[in-house]
Amino acid sequence: MSIALGEELPSLNGKTDHIPSKESQRQIQEVLDNYAKSVTTGDRALFESQLLDEKIPFFGLGEKLSPSFKPISQSLQGYAGFRKAVFESGKKYSQKISNIRIEQNGDLAQVSLDFETTLVESGESTQGWKILQLLKVQGRWKIVSELYAVR
Repeated sequence: MSIALGEELPSLNGKTDHIPSKESQRQIQEVLDNYAKSVTTGDRALFESQLLDEKIPFFGLGEKLSPSFKPISQSLQGYAGFRKAVFESGKKYSQKISNIRIEQNGDLAQVSLDFETTLVESGESTQGWKILQLLKVQGRWKIVSELYAVR
């Protein structure tokens, strides 16, 4: 098995890329825009409408896992902590995203992107990288997992 780093290798299924349709790209970009907008405006309902449900894998780390990390899937269900920090703490955040890469095959999509989240009152910011997986459910793209690393 070969792994490509920065280059494409032939695929067993005859495709070397998973380019989204224009319509899917537009719809997925709308999910991403709503994500950033909801964090910036503190709109929890808008944010949660982008998720399949609140129990999706949702996990962030520094560049390395904490030694206390428990290797079970329940450890990845961290949306409740994110919700408390972003939507229930009374703090205001601003979020920007860039370097967006969308891949799609049918009703499955994956997005990787860079992000910067800023605490408005102090100007302190955190940068990182995240991977979102999405499924098209009843005609709408929904985030089914989010994993991110902060620097």
